[in-house]
Parts: sequence; C-alpha cells; structure tokens
Amino acid sequence: MARKVTEPLRCALCGAREVSDPRGDERYCRGCWEKKIAVEDIVAREFTVKRYIRAQSAEKYLIFHTTQKRPVGQLQVIDDGYDLFLTLLLYPVFGWDDAAYHLENDPEHRTFAEILVDVVAADVIEPWGGGKWHLEVFRTTAPDPEDWNGEM
Repeated sequence: MARKVTEPLRCALCGAREVSDPRGDERYCRGCWEKKIAVEDIVAREFTVKRYIRAQSAEKYLIFHTTQKRPVGQLQVIDDGYDLFLTLLLYPVFGWDDAAYHLENDPEHRTFAEILVDVVAADVIEPWGGGKWHLEVFRTTAPDPEDWNGEM
C-alpha cells in the first residue's frame, strides 16, 4: 500500500510553513492573521451604530459610514425575553457587496455587509447580553426611509 505524502500547509499571505490560525481552519501564520484582524478592525471602525429610538424591549439604530453624511442603513432590535430578533435594512446608497479591504494573496475577501454583521454583534448584541439571536437582512429599493412607501 502506497503512503500518501502530504506537504505542510503554507500561510496564504506570506507563504510561511507554520500556519496556526484561525483555529480549526488553519490558513495563516500568527503574524499574517494578526495583520488581517487589524485591517478588519480598522474597516469595522468606519461604521457607527447610533441608537435612534429606545423602548423597554426594543431599539432602533441608524448605521453610518465615514464616507457618507446620511445613514447607510438601520437596525431594529426586539427582545422577547429569550432571544434577540434583529432586522437590518441596507440602503442602496452604499456599496455593500464591494470588498471591504484588499490584502495581497488573501484567498478570503469579505464585503462591507459581512463586516457590518461583526459590528452589529459587537456593538449591539453584546450590550444586550449576547445569547441567542436571529438576524434578517433586507435591501431597500429607495435610498431614504421617506422614499420607501412600504417597499423593500
């Protein structure tokens, strides 16, 4: 029976032999992984989630990006006592499907919409206490809430 020789995995960014991150799906060396996380953190900081309306078990947030004066989306959060139900509305005034950053040789490209989910988890879900949550994402057909006329 022939033995199968496997070549050790190399880092997707720099080609180093010692891949260790992310755990369970090792593709990057420690230095490149930290670089990738730092870049994603910078991109995530360009989003701001501001509470607009607050109620006992629900809140509404407006989502801003540093490149836009007006909101680029909104988020409604409802707490039923057990789970959080989130509805995210993305306005078409922003390039949600565009790559959020570019790292040379990186096989994984994340969009602004994917980064926004991380921002919502950190800035909204965690302050509500974490736990189980459900997220629905909709894209609106008009850029501003006043122009929607009930359409999504």
